[in-house]
Amino acid sequence: MSENGQAIQRIINGLPRPFDSHDFIRAFSREFQVDYVRLLSQYTEDPFIKVHGQIGRFLADNQNTLNILSQGKVYSKNIFGEESENEQWL
Repeated sequence: MSENGQAIQRIINGLPRPFDSHDFIRAFSREFQVDYVRLLSQYTEDPFIKVHGQIGRFLADNQNTLNILSQGKVYSKNIFGEESENEQWL
């Protein structure tokens, strides 16, 4: 993901604040459809859980670079429309 740094920063800048990881994942998957599908296809078990976990870790590990700050856990609808826990960012 880091190779798409400028585009990722643009996605983040376009999200309302605060936003959560589900918001970012929806925007990322739209912008980088091919990359997103490639990431998912690496796994035969729980691909969405694993890839979304990687995306969340990327955001957490790069807070300073991305100019975001963790605000703790929140519940929101994931890409399947189900409420699940994820990180909120400011």
